[in-house]
Amino acid sequence: MAENQNETVIELATDGRIEKADVETAMRQLDTALERGDTVHVFAEVRNFKGMSSEAWRSDLGNAFRYLARLRQFGRIAIVSDQACIRNAARIENALLPYVRYQSYTHDRREHALAWVRGDVDCAHPESLRVLENGDSDIFTFEIDGRITSADARNLAERLSAAFSSGGGRRLLGIVRHYDGFEPSLLVDTRLLELKIGLLRHIERYALVGGPDWISRLTNLFDPLLKMEARHFAASDEEAARAWLRRHGG
Repeated sequence: MAENQNETVIELATDGRIEKADVETAMRQLDTALERGDTVHVFAEVRNFKGMSSEAWRSDLGNAFRYLARLRQFGRIAIVSDQACIRNAARIENALLPYVRYQSYTHDRREHALAWVRGDVDCAHPESLRVLENGDSDIFTFEIDGRITSADARNLAERLSAAFSSGGGRRLLGIVRHYDGFEPSLLVDTRLLELKIGLLRHIERYALVGGPDWISRLTNLFDPLLKMEARHFAASDEEAARAWLRRHGG
């Protein structure tokens, strides 16, 4: 537990099944900081979650209600887990609880999550959509790595629009390194939606490389419905994707 100018960072880690003693240890740290009036930032790392004992559940629920009146004292909260159910639960709590900022991460982003909780970096997530310079002006290449935010999507769309203006970008290569969903705000960002629809008219061919299995199925489903050609390639077939994009025919 780190303390600095009325701010406390509590770092928690669990591996396997959570017992009552684990809950009580965490609550003691929280209570100590909250009673001092500190703003409390929490880093929680969950590995191999295998449930909670009934005693742990009762202890957790019993203490949780006490903290509802102190939500304004909570600051940055990071949940790190490779289990989607844990990250999704954190997002639901973030949506339901006022004043609290939850962010969820996979373990490959652990160090960034910890730096954010400690206040060493301002951005909760590193950029998830990055344009890659590959020396090929005919192919606009970008990679997806993490959870897509509205800001990232808008920045990518603006970069692509600029490429169109200079005569490039009509063949698109998206490389999926790691996909962790997207911010719900993307669904209601009408300005971004209008921009994306306008950009789609300019794209001739779109290759997606890697990612979850459903990306391949979705690409195959929508390909006949789109004016452009779209194709999915396995993560190991990036060069094949580039070759397909360079071809002039189908």
